[in-house]
Amino acid sequence: MRDFLLNESLRRLATEAATRYNAMVAEGEQIPFDVATDTAEDSPFYSYVPQTGRFVEERVGELHALPSWSAAREAVVEAGVASTYLEGRGEVVPPEPGTRAERMLEVFTVELFREGTGFALDRNRLEAQVSTLDAEARSADDADLLMVPIVGLRMSMNRLQLPNGVRIVRADQVAAPIEAMRSEGMGRAAWEPQFLAVAEQGNDGAEAALEQLRELISVMRMFKVGGIGLGPFAFAPTGEDTWRRITTGAPATRPGGYRLSEEEGTELADFAAMLEQRPDPDSALSWAVGRFEMGCERESAMEGLSDHLLALRAVLEGHGPVGASLPLRASALIADENFDRIEARERVEEVLELERALMNGRMLDHAIELATWIEDGARRLLRQAALGELGNDLSTTADETLITSGLEAGDAEIMVYAEGDSEVEDSEVEEPAVEPSPVDEFRVIQARELTADAPDDGAYAEPDDLAADLREAESYLGDDEPDYETDLEEDEPLETRILEPIPAPGEIKVTATHWLDEVEDERGHSLEWPAPEEERDLQHREKIDTPRVRHLFPVPDSNWDVSHLEFDYSRRR
Repeated sequence: MRDFLLNESLRRLATEAATRYNAMVAEGEQIPFDVATDTAEDSPFYSYVPQTGRFVEERVGELHALPSWSAAREAVVEAGVASTYLEGRGEVVPPEPGTRAERMLEVFTVELFREGTGFALDRNRLEAQVSTLDAEARSADDADLLMVPIVGLRMSMNRLQLPNGVRIVRADQVAAPIEAMRSEGMGRAAWEPQFLAVAEQGNDGAEAALEQLRELISVMRMFKVGGIGLGPFAFAPTGEDTWRRITTGAPATRPGGYRLSEEEGTELADFAAMLEQRPDPDSALSWAVGRFEMGCERESAMEGLSDHLLALRAVLEGHGPVGASLPLRASALIADENFDRIEARERVEEVLELERALMNGRMLDHAIELATWIEDGARRLLRQAALGELGNDLSTTADETLITSGLEAGDAEIMVYAEGDSEVEDSEVEEPAVEPSPVDEFRVIQARELTADAPDDGAYAEPDDLAADLREAESYLGDDEPDYETDLEEDEPLETRILEPIPAPGEIKVTATHWLDEVEDERGHSLEWPAPEEERDLQHREKIDTPRVRHLFPVPDSNWDVSHLEFDYSRRR
């Protein structure tokens, strides 16, 4: 939108300035001349060029005495165009508004007469100067679109259309400023094409368009791995060959680039369209996505390890039906065809150990592989969560996945209470099986040992199986109760097996090996307290070092050996 008052005041000032300088020349003032550098070779004479711009610059004080000077100065102050105009020409910008306006009018007048041979006012040149000032004074919010160079992007297509009027185009296919075409800092060679992210501006202005372009980079980072980001400046067209530059505030981009095939481009557009139909993520998921992006902005996956773990902790830690640990929940959601749930859990535990090692200045084997794997796992998990495939509470989803798949050996015993309505109809509740007593179990074991059908470990996982065997044992042994003292040898201890408790209605019980059972004992007996005297030898004591309990018994980095202090009582006075 042109400022009518500003334009008219500039035209009046230019007319009065031309009249004043012509009068000065008529009164005998000399216009300095310079020898032209483009003199024709066939001419034996020198060519002199009048330095009208220099003449005006040396006499800018004459402008201050013109009748239209004060009005033009006030119009420039009101329009607020002096700073942009002076910056675009490399001038020092004064801090005081009035001084800035005066300096702008001086530079404007010098530029108006710089290439003339005299001070006759050229109306075409004046209108061109005024139009240029209007374009430079326009706000970026008034532009129709906003474009930003994309750092690191390489793709085979010339154009990729995305939702909400956002598109990616090759810079040489559209009108773009020269600064947006430079390869310096763009993660590409000078002969490779530069791509621009373009967003159409609505009534919300440039900031809203810039936010759309930031979301585009976020979507691309969640879509696949690679170093991609926005350039440091965005450009808004404000006139013919005139651009308004604004900063994006984008951080540095991870090296390595971001390659996008034509097939991947179609998948990216579909992915962005599905995300557009979903509501914006809130609470923990929104924070996790932001933290994940911080990790992607790091120089490498190793540098972003803690950021990616924080993203997982934000959406997976907390209360749930099971209350499982982070490795258990993460493995339930990021397991794939390459790593099943148990293998994924072990790798997550290795990643946590790697983070602790990095904090202490140490490095583990396969560190880069682990860091890359956890970044890809966090990307897949957040992508599914953003699409609504995992529900609103990822902790609950992970716990329910664990319950469905079942906790395997190595996981702690967990009692899970089913959520929902506590009132269950009697017809939907099955009668719990009667738990056999240890005496009954002993009768079955004795009978099966006599028939050579007893299992190797003598354990019964299901009470129904034990009850069936109990009936068979009674038919074999009769109704006589076994005599523990006579049926067992004197030196053989009585082994009593305690069966798993029967879950109550509405309760789900998931059982697995307790972590203490992972400690192997070659002597054939369980851990005792206090330990026998022969096991108190610290030098030959068995070292407890399993993946699940290693963090409970930290080993110091240094081996401290403090000798016993001796005191000579004979020297005491």
